[in-house]
Amino acid sequence: MFFKNLQSRQIKIIGFVLLIPLFIAACGSQQTDQLINDIDWQWIEMVEAEPASQSLVPNPENYTLRLSTDSTLSITADCNMVGGSYTLAGSALNIETGPSTMAYCGEESLDQQFLGFLNNVESYAIEDGQLMLRLKDGAGHMTFNEE
Repeated sequence: MFFKNLQSRQIKIIGFVLLIPLFIAACGSQQTDQLINDIDWQWIEMVEAEPASQSLVPNPENYTLRLSTDSTLSITADCNMVGGSYTLAGSALNIETGPSTMAYCGEESLDQQFLGFLNNVESYAIEDGQLMLRLKDGAGHMTFNEE
């Protein structure tokens, strides 16, 4: 009887120990999503590798990104509104822009560059409270502040 109870306890303990990594992984994923989801991010800077350049974005309030928890996104690209979707796996991020208004925003607008860069994102990081979107093939990164 004693050994039977001991075996039962051992099985329960082993089962619990095996479940711990699953709980930790689930909490980590949710925590990561909460760091970037449902926040209005303003594009403030672009760093490009070729040719090497660093540019501050004029009127960052005109270039915003919001990643919703349902994997949809909302973008303000100067005078245009854009929808889309994204997939997130760890730090890997893939953005697909979708339906858009098609207004002409003027010669000085960065709307097309902004959307082009977003379609070229491969990963993200949070650094000093800023969202960093890294572009494919080491082409550079976009920096966003929380609105």
